[in-house]
Amino acid sequence: MSDKKKIAFVGNTSFSMYNFRIGVIRHFMKTYEVVVIAPEDEYSDFFRNEGIRYIPIAMDNKGTNVVNDLRLMKSLYKIYKSEKFDFVFHYTIKPVIYGSIASSLQSIKSIAITTGLGFAFMKESLMNKIVKIMYKVALRKVCEVWFLNHDDRDVFVDNKIVKKDKTYILNSEGVDMEHFCQKEKSQEDGKFHFLLFSRLIKEKGIREYAEAAKQLRAKYPNMVFSLLGKIDVGTNGNISSEEIDGWVKDGYIDYKGYSLEVRQYIADSDCVVLPSYYREGIPRCLMEAMSMKKPIITTNNVGCVELIEDGVNGYMCEPRSAEELMNKMEQLYQLSEEQRVAMGEAGHNIIKQKFDEKIIISDYENKILQYM
Repeated sequence: MSDKKKIAFVGNTSFSMYNFRIGVIRHFMKTYEVVVIAPEDEYSDFFRNEGIRYIPIAMDNKGTNVVNDLRLMKSLYKIYKSEKFDFVFHYTIKPVIYGSIASSLQSIKSIAITTGLGFAFMKESLMNKIVKIMYKVALRKVCEVWFLNHDDRDVFVDNKIVKKDKTYILNSEGVDMEHFCQKEKSQEDGKFHFLLFSRLIKEKGIREYAEAAKQLRAKYPNMVFSLLGKIDVGTNGNISSEEIDGWVKDGYIDYKGYSLEVRQYIADSDCVVLPSYYREGIPRCLMEAMSMKKPIITTNNVGCVELIEDGVNGYMCEPRSAEELMNKMEQLYQLSEEQRVAMGEAGHNIIKQKFDEKIIISDYENKILQYM
């Protein structure tokens, strides 16, 4: 048997666990026995291929079925009892709530990481009230609750879900700057390329982007408006394939489909856009673009504001306004090449100073040493 201490990383998709946390996971494999627990998807084999121990678990991420959620908590309890973890990191709402309860029932130390409050906190409702109660119960015995921005922490503290002295601000989940480095365009076609890559739900500002593209395309024929992302079937507010097909047919959106590898798409763009009004943690797509020295356009919105310095590394507009988004896109287009390069450099420096994955790993290390 290994004499290494055992750590679990638990999330709601293998996709997010690999894309957002693989650097942290690889780092801790050097000194700990590491296990990843998440539902099976197209990224699950990536863990297996790297020799990372992976335990699949059934999880209804979008549903509100109490029976299914209790099954999830029971499954996690059984895994924790069998594995005897020394420490667990839980990410996103259901692992945080049900995983934190399961670990506390066995006196396993854990940290809960809210990666953005999403739909549950976008408006007051009965479901919102229930979620707040569940969080409050689940987080009583965790070591700490981590947030990716101050706005989300304030929501939890103001609603008395958790005390402020039990919270910590993690500056995003970090970006691997060696992986997301500046890269040449695949070709120079004389066109100006905007790119939005994201989950295709309305709250990410997809329709505002399409409307801005429609107006700008009529004025500037050399502009290209690319859209990259998976159609989120079964989610309220999802953008349908029929709607996207209509934009493509009308000639103002270039839909790229979905890809596991986004770097060349970023490299081929002149600006990355995210007009989100979703309760973001820290948008990963913007961090990746900034790391690759691309200017960005985003909204005065929770999470997004952590990355944008208006007029320095891009432009900020108000959420839900296609007209203001269009104006900012036109403003960036009219800059000189030198000015846009300077914006890209400024964004790269912001990532290097605050959001580099190495900084985030150091935060994890310090906390592990504090609690284990």
